[in-house]
Amino acid sequence: MNTKRLALASLAVFGVFFVVDGVVNNVLLTDLYKQTASVWRPEREIMGNLWLMWLGTLILAPLFVLIYTKGYEANKPGLGQGVRYGLIVGVLLFAPQCLAWYAVLPIPAVLPVWWFAAGMVESIAAGAAAGLIYRTA
Repeated sequence: MNTKRLALASLAVFGVFFVVDGVVNNVLLTDLYKQTASVWRPEREIMGNLWLMWLGTLILAPLFVLIYTKGYEANKPGLGQGVRYGLIVGVLLFAPQCLAWYAVLPIPAVLPVWWFAAGMVESIAAGAAAGLIYRTA
């Protein structure tokens, strides 16, 4: 395993998750969150806990890349491997999570559908970044 590649890919994956989460939650889903405000913590409290979400992403990013490196095949293109990996991990993480949130929260069905779609985009993009960087760094 190449530690430099692992670190660079982890940084890129963190960036992908950070940017996609920001766009999805602060732009695309703002109206849906306002419509369902009764199920969420007050905005001030959420903002105070934002560091926990960043910490979660800091934990996720290097583990995401570490698992990718375990299945990495040196003789195959990194981008394709990363996209495939991102697709698999996306379904693994987001399908059960979105179904569970819908089961326990009084939210419209469209919200977990959006979360799943965004999670898939995020995971595939993160996989692509990991594949490209781990391959070329």
